[in-house]
Amino acid sequence: MSTRVGTGAVLGVGSQRGFDWNRTDVVGKSHGPEAMVGLRIDNHPDLMEASYRLRYQVYCVERGFLSATDYPDQLERDDFDRYSLHLGVVDRNGELKATSRLIQVSVLGLPMFRHCEIFPHETEVFRSTNRIAEVSRLCMSRQPGDRDRSEVIPTMYRALYQFSKRAGFTHWLVATERGLHRLLTGFGFPFRPVGPQIDYFGPVAPYMMDFQEFDQIVLSGTRANLATFTEGLEPEFHPAACV
Repeated sequence: MSTRVGTGAVLGVGSQRGFDWNRTDVVGKSHGPEAMVGLRIDNHPDLMEASYRLRYQVYCVERGFLSATDYPDQLERDDFDRYSLHLGVVDRNGELKATSRLIQVSVLGLPMFRHCEIFPHETEVFRSTNRIAEVSRLCMSRQPGDRDRSEVIPTMYRALYQFSKRAGFTHWLVATERGLHRLLTGFGFPFRPVGPQIDYFGPVAPYMMDFQEFDQIVLSGTRANLATFTEGLEPEFHPAACV
């Protein structure tokens, strides 16, 4: 499942009337006109529909990776959704600004294994003691009136991290292009290639990240952009408790 930071110009999606800004199950709560939070959206039908609609806009309409005619309702869904943790970034009005999912290993396997080859020496990918999730369908909304989207993706990254820790995942897999890989590593995520580049929604390669390595980077304090990554994370999931 190729992951790209796509932007979709979708009007009026994901408005969640009565959204409780003071709820405790959110990541990155801040204050001000551009405040945003990250949260699990699995139990929020309106936000799930907005997520599927944003995925359709990015993957079918804008990028043409999937055929729009296969989704007459303009909602992009697949069989892996039922085995995924679905995340979103919303603003103070409950408007969906970004979406992503963490696909858990299931009877379906993982999408990456259907398309990507893994280097023979990369046995860590298949180690039974590891709990791996594939990061997929990372999309960002682009709507008229959005003045500053610079906090959307960092909020999504932080939500992916915290909800992964709570779910007990030990590694991330992602299939992405080299440009996004450079952005991810520049942000501080130690993704390494675990297979050759293929043509899958464009030229992509499989990458893996070990949470123990990332936690060491968080604990080092060398990345200012990661300073708030553990805010709100329960003590038992904090990097200091996991090394």
